[in-house]
Amino acid sequence: MYSMDLIQKAKNIRKTILQMIVKSKSPHIGSAFSVVDILTYIYFKEIKKGDKVILSKGHAWSSLYATLAELWKIEKENLINTYSQNWSRFGWHITLWSMEWVDATAWSLWHGLSIWAWMALSLKDNYIYIIIGDGELNEGSIREALLFIATKKIQNVILIIDRNRQQGLGETNKIIAIPKLHTVLSDLWWNTIEVDWHDFNNIENGWKELSSEKPNVIIANTIKGKWMGTMENSIYRHYKTPDNEQFNLAFNNL
Repeated sequence: MYSMDLIQKAKNIRKTILQMIVKSKSPHIGSAFSVVDILTYIYFKEIKKGDKVILSKGHAWSSLYATLAELWKIEKENLINTYSQNWSRFGWHITLWSMEWVDATAWSLWHGLSIWAWMALSLKDNYIYIIIGDGELNEGSIREALLFIATKKIQNVILIIDRNRQQGLGETNKIIAIPKLHTVLSDLWWNTIEVDWHDFNNIENGWKELSSEKPNVIIANTIKGKWMGTMENSIYRHYKTPDNEQFNLAFNNL
């Protein structure tokens, strides 16, 4: 079994996000909760000095703030109290100036894979972890970047797709479907791994399948709003802030 410490850290991060979102009456808690376990595993298990983490999935910005606060044991109280408030440096969209150890400014659909494909060429001794949402796969620049990285054999990029099967206005397969995603990515010459990303044992087993010959993509099957009880898998959590009753239920769940 995997370390309970990692599971507890993920719960702590979700508690921080929940407090940040409710206090500031902000949206996108569902997106943030689905990506927490991805960030937890990378930051507390895999990242090495000089590695970069690019959260291209910009709507999940609060999860990165909370993860860094948990990692460095700093500013958590200030983060909860000032997130998305007037004149706060902890704005809705995380920037290079928001907090130390942030590697990139993020927007709602930021072209992280395209931009950092080039940066990876100059960072050959380090890994670049790029996290995108499955809704971002609709962006044409994603396919171009996938082909570029594979053609140039850029092997220090690990792409992680947060596949919670939802995006801003509905289910991804009802907006622009990509049947047989695993096959599509493999056909683009990527080593493709698929895991249940809310199970750290599965994550670790999947990590053992990383290739040293091809660029790697991990399809992380997640649940939007994971650990939010009746609010899990709800498209409304992309926009609506939990009320006090929902806050208490989710906080007690954690």
